Amino acid sequence: MAVARETGPVSSPDDDRPDPALLERLGVAAGKVTLVQFSTAFCAPCRAMRRVCADVAALLPAVRHVEVDAESHLGEVRALNIRRTPTLLILGGDGRIAKRATGVPTKAQLVAALAGLLPVSSTS
Repeated sequence: MAVARETGPVSSPDDDRPDPALLERLGVAAGKVTLVQFSTAFCAPCRAMRRVCADVAALLPAVRHVEVDAESHLGEVRALNIRRTPTLLILGGDGRIAKRATGVPTKAQLVAALAGLLPVSSTS
């Protein structure tokens, strides 16, 4: 996978499992693949990322999108090493950060990043 750049490719972080209480404060539900988007009020790329994440979450019912106001959650931002907005964390159902992106990924990049985290559906 590509290294995260301003244009938005999604990268894999080291083994990273945030404190469940921290995730709960951000509104992240356990057991579901979640796109956690960190935004600020006057950030145009944040609005673009919101649209991409909402579209992907609507396309994939097993995915939830949670947008976090970075300015209102400074402790969590520091704990998760969020350095700029927009930043997107992709959490697996186990609460582990599977991927991290800065900037705005494309829908295709985001769907590809989610592929290994989603349950496989059977056609039987």
